[in-house]
Amino acid sequence: MREENRMESRVTVLSRHYYGSIISLMLVFLLVLFRVIPLFGESELISITLERYSLMISLIAIPLSLRLFAWMLKKVSRPVATEMAMRVYTKASHLRLYTISAVTLLNILLFGMSRNTNFLWMTAVLFVIFLYCKPSYAELSSLTTLPEGKSTTEEEGMEDLEKEDDDEEAAGK
Repeated sequence: MREENRMESRVTVLSRHYYGSIISLMLVFLLVLFRVIPLFGESELISITLERYSLMISLIAIPLSLRLFAWMLKKVSRPVATEMAMRVYTKASHLRLYTISAVTLLNILLFGMSRNTNFLWMTAVLFVIFLYCKPSYAELSSLTTLPEGKSTTEEEGMEDLEKEDDDEEAAGK
């Protein structure tokens, strides 16, 4: 019961990050859209190269961040201890949320500078992508339970994660 409360509180904290990010980005977007915040007096001309690269970055970042989140959760051996599950899930959630937030902010700023509708529509697409980034208790709790059809002990799962942490530390040195 205590572990469930800790997981619920972690999802609550992640949800605050999620909603805070969306609300702040939406506020900036609306202020730029209605020219309450003029980034430059008049619309600046952005080169086609910059436009293409920024749109390409957006199109690459969307599936990459969603796939990276899934991959980070998939590589965890199940079941895993609650603390380890919360650490992995938090890291993956923050990485996914803030990658998409950064790309959204980039598109908002470029739209504010140029008034180019390509950036406006890419921003709209990115706000839809946020629907797929909401933290959930079910995803977090699935890390602490055994998937159907597999039999592994919690100690084996912890050994796998500790080995991965040791490998990451060795690679970082």
